Amino acid sequence: MSKSVAEIYEVFLQSGKVSTDTRHIIPGSIFFALKGERFDGNKFAAEALKKGCVQAVVDDAALEKVEGCVVVPDVLKALQNLARHHRNNLNIPVIGITGTNGKTTTKELVAAVLSKKYNVWFTQGNFNNHIGVPLTLLSIPPATQIAVVEMGANHVGEIADLCNIARPDHGLITNVGKAHLEGFGSFDGVKKGKGELYSFLKENGGEIFINVDNLHLMEMIGEYPWIGYGQEEGAVVKASEISADPLLRFLLTTSRVEKKPVQTCLTGLYNLDNVLAAASVGHYFGVEEALVIEAVENYVPQNNRSQYFNSGKNQVLLDAYNANPSSMSVALENFKAIHHARKILVLGSMKELGSESKSEHSRLIETLESMDFEVCYLTGTEFKEVSSDDKRFCWFEDTSELRAFLEKQKIRNALFLIKGSRANRLESVAEVL
Repeated sequence: MSKSVAEIYEVFLQSGKVSTDTRHIIPGSIFFALKGERFDGNKFAAEALKKGCVQAVVDDAALEKVEGCVVVPDVLKALQNLARHHRNNLNIPVIGITGTNGKTTTKELVAAVLSKKYNVWFTQGNFNNHIGVPLTLLSIPPATQIAVVEMGANHVGEIADLCNIARPDHGLITNVGKAHLEGFGSFDGVKKGKGELYSFLKENGGEIFINVDNLHLMEMIGEYPWIGYGQEEGAVVKASEISADPLLRFLLTTSRVEKKPVQTCLTGLYNLDNVLAAASVGHYFGVEEALVIEAVENYVPQNNRSQYFNSGKNQVLLDAYNANPSSMSVALENFKAIHHARKILVLGSMKELGSESKSEHSRLIETLESMDFEVCYLTGTEFKEVSSDDKRFCWFEDTSELRAFLEKQKIRNALFLIKGSRANRLESVAEVL
């Protein structure tokens, strides 16, 4: 039996829930039989119905006569079309956020600030791709007043596709840098891909929040009107007297207040842009500055992003969720600025750099050679291909080998920076420091 998106939507409205995994079925929901490299959701349709789903959307014609199954040409497209249809029926602002680095932290900060005044729904975890964005939209609770949708991509055209589903009417790009070069092809490809958010907002008369200090973004936006944050002229929300030793603090100035102190729980000067972005969105939506500051100061980073802790033996800056040349550069610049007698680096290799991988890792080693630190522990095969005469470098085949080594060293009274791509799982190293 085949049905239109509108017909599936009528069923969806009964519970407002969808499921994609039979291990976590929501009774009364619609099951979407998605496919992956190692699974075919069509094979689990009957199980989903048995566990309480009211309907199973499948694309296997053999299931056409199975009661409760709705056959469509492509399940993923059906999910995306349903999400788009749902978005078109929502009468709320949707804020789209993308960028090379900081989009998850910015999304969470924006949501924290807006939640001081509104009922807010925002992307959970890293559900920011072609599946995650539709699921985010379809999970928006009825009482929601503003939605904040994170959008990720590693190829040109993907942000445009996500914009056509989420249809944001406000948005921001955190930054553009060298990441996912394997998919984007070049830095110009990154700018083109991320810039698709600007293009959508321009075409539809949306509001754009922009970091006026970022020359790449200012060039990308062109003549379109914007709402600025940063330190340069034109910013509505500004920061001054900025420091991060190791936690970020600054004085906040807006069109309504001047030089209000802000003490965050975030490490790194690079997080200033993320905080100001959230303050800018809050300012636009009428959240009082006192509430903005309260939200920002109470935000505690999770999931190995910009975290700082004192283990009792050492101080640790843990930023091991992801790494690329851009994020590695700002993390190292911040580390250089921190005053400490004993600095130690633990760095994992950077992934998805394609043909640029060796040159980018070589460039990173050159940068490190000019820095002041006691020792730098490296892990990942990408670092094996580059060399240095600097005796402060120690290379390990993998993270488990590095962890075992550090566990035996029993280092004390040091400041560690732990930074690397998700694949390195460097958070396990932090456990022994």
